[in-house]
Formats: sequence, structure tokens, C-alpha cells
Amino acid sequence: MLVAYLPVFVAVRRRGQASPRRLAAIFGFFLYAAAVVAATVFPIVLRPGGEHWADHHWWLVIRWIPGDVPATDFVLNMLMFAPIGLVLPLWWPALNSLRRLAALALALSCGIEGTQFVLWWTLGNFRMVDVNDLISNTSGAVLGLLALRLLRVDHEAVQARM
Repeated sequence: MLVAYLPVFVAVRRRGQASPRRLAAIFGFFLYAAAVVAATVFPIVLRPGGEHWADHHWWLVIRWIPGDVPATDFVLNMLMFAPIGLVLPLWWPALNSLRRLAALALALSCGIEGTQFVLWWTLGNFRMVDVNDLISNTSGAVLGLLALRLLRVDHEAVQARM
């Protein structure tokens, strides 16, 4: 995570936007991103020699049916992506659009699900690829943006303080 944070830190410093609040906020978001990766990708359990293919075909790893998920899993996935809707529009005002934010959240969620599938295919890590995760993650980011709007946060004031 620190290796990924370092280029951002250098870029922010070069632009002259290196207030301690801004650097702390960016570092906090990197911690959040690392926690999301830790929760969605790790642990990676290796199964030697294609052993994972013996019992399961690739299409059995993908859950296609929307709504076929425990409510707690759905809510936890929404909560996991809510910070995207709460924080990113404050840094990038272009993401204050429901459509743009939903597209970004869907793309990030597709990236996570795609990574899980590739890890299953290559290393035998058995993580399900679930359409419900796409729905709940995107919904969580959108609800985060709606909460931000309900709070009526002044984007310009936040950017000026950072």
C-alpha cells in the first residue's frame, strides 16, 4: 500500500497541494482501499496442479441470479463501498453525478470480481463471482453519494480546507 501511496504523495507535493489534511485524507483513503482488497481478494489459498478444476467448472463459480444472497452479505457489501460515494466526490467534483459515480463503482466492483475469477482460474483460490456483489457495491457507493448530498457538504469549502 505504501508503494502505491508514494507516487500520489509525490504528485500532490509537486502540485503544491500538500497540506497535512489533504495528505492525511489521501492516506486514509489508501488504507480504506487496502482494507477492501484484503477483504475481497485475500487470503489466497493455493491448490496445486489444477485440483480446483476437477470438481468445478468455471461457470459454477459465477452466481448469476440477482437477489440470491443473505441480507447481511448484501448490506455489508453496500457499507464497504459507501466511502467511495462519500469521499471521492469531495476530491473530484465530476463524480458528484449519480451516473458517473455508479459507473465508477460498477467498474471497481467488476475489477474485484474479475480478480477473484482470475485467481480461481490460475491459482485455485475458491472465491465466488457474484452478480449480487456488483449490485450491492454499486448501490453502496450511490447511497454514499446520496448521504453526502443530504449532509449538504460544500465541496468548495472542503477542497479549500484540504
